[in-house]
Amino acid sequence: MLVSGPVAQEKQGIWMISVIGATLKKLRDDAYDADLSPDGSQIVFRDSNDRNIWLMGADGGQARVLFKKDSGFHLIEPTWFLNGKRILYERFWQENGKDTMVLESRDVKGGDPEALLSNVRLIDFCWGQKGRLIYSVRELPPNQYDSNLWAIRFSENSGKPEGSPRRLTDWTGFFFNDPQLTADGKRLVFLNSRAQSDVYIGEWANGGSELKSPQRLTLDDRVDWPGGWSADSKTVFLYSDRDRSFDIFRQGVNEHNATPIVTGPEEKWAPQVSPDGKWVLYMQWPQALDGGAPGAGNMMRAPLVGGPSEVVTELKGHPGLLNNTDPTNSVGGLPSFRCVSHATTCVLAEQGENQVVFTVFDPVQGRKPESTKVAATPDLISWDLSPDGTRVALSTFDYKTADVEIVSLAGGAVLQKLSVLPWTQLVAAAWTADGKGLFLGSFSSRGTSIVRTELTGTPKLFFKQPSWDIFALLPSPDGHALAFGPVITSANAWTIPVFPAK
Repeated sequence: MLVSGPVAQEKQGIWMISVIGATLKKLRDDAYDADLSPDGSQIVFRDSNDRNIWLMGADGGQARVLFKKDSGFHLIEPTWFLNGKRILYERFWQENGKDTMVLESRDVKGGDPEALLSNVRLIDFCWGQKGRLIYSVRELPPNQYDSNLWAIRFSENSGKPEGSPRRLTDWTGFFFNDPQLTADGKRLVFLNSRAQSDVYIGEWANGGSELKSPQRLTLDDRVDWPGGWSADSKTVFLYSDRDRSFDIFRQGVNEHNATPIVTGPEEKWAPQVSPDGKWVLYMQWPQALDGGAPGAGNMMRAPLVGGPSEVVTELKGHPGLLNNTDPTNSVGGLPSFRCVSHATTCVLAEQGENQVVFTVFDPVQGRKPESTKVAATPDLISWDLSPDGTRVALSTFDYKTADVEIVSLAGGAVLQKLSVLPWTQLVAAAWTADGKGLFLGSFSSRGTSIVRTELTGTPKLFFKQPSWDIFALLPSPDGHALAFGPVITSANAWTIPVFPAK
């Protein structure tokens, strides 16, 4: 059996497992997404660092780059054609706020690509009978939590499509993940999966060294993310798609229901209270009609006492590369912003060319001239603004390192570097209320750990729940509680016992 991913000690690698005696042999470090050729002689994979597509022998030798990804593009899931002559993969990118997803192939020499189909709502695919691809496509809103199966014919030698895509199912209540056909093509199995995020709140215990058993705040079965706290730490501002589009709500820590603040057809994210306590600020984008991620949007303000929303400043791009039903595509990323009560202004982070641009803005007057640029890989960045509004903590998702930089907003100088090893794959960062330490979310195949570290001390495990993936951390202003957003996924295996051959 060929296995790739975080197999041993959360390190990415490719391994061969013998089913006789269950022996484990490592073929390569820092690689994943591996697929064995039909004749068993070669392996195609992606490397963990540059995420290019490679080929190597079945024994791990003679590794070479098949082709490199272009800047701003993402390549995923390289898969061999059944005849072993070509390699299929997904390529996606965002340009001017517009998402594009293409399923294309190349020959084993890495020649020019040949597009098979383009659909930004593509979920997953598998090989059908000879010269046939089966794939699932997410439905358009308001049915975006359903997907259906399609098929397309193609040339096994050239990879070119032959004819138009054909819809195979028109079902509701199903989301087709990981479809697989039996060798004779007569039976299909798939995972019908659902994922949601919720807002949980936990209080400090043992002098702030650990978290009490967290309590669920949001009780609906939709996507809910925490955005910000009220100044008195008694209310959480959140955004939720419980009414189809993402709207803004507030909910007291002892209340069972959320109160809507801003609703409507637009997508509204990450509500936070302005430093003067008069406004709730949030990011807003128009809902894309094609089901992809929206384009450029606006920073908005709405009076806390009630009233119409107004534009504060324009926003470049959209945080989610693909706006699908995975909850992790609706939290974090760039652009994003932070407001703190001890500063008079807020800070907006936007994606530049291999850098993050931090710009100060006023909730009423808009952007200010001050900006700071930090070299980084923007799509893998988590950040937070210090309570005094002068520093930014910047962490990067990496399988090997766990580095955090403290950067000055006045000029961008790196004030401090620290590591939270052995916790890697950092997906969230948040300052403690006193500004003396940080909370960091460390992702793994066994759930997410919340790590707390003082700027002068060593990191310590703060909380862990093995079945949760946590992508949002939000300490309360009074320093006594933590709001966070875990993603919880459920899936059941289903089968179609008689699968159509045409």
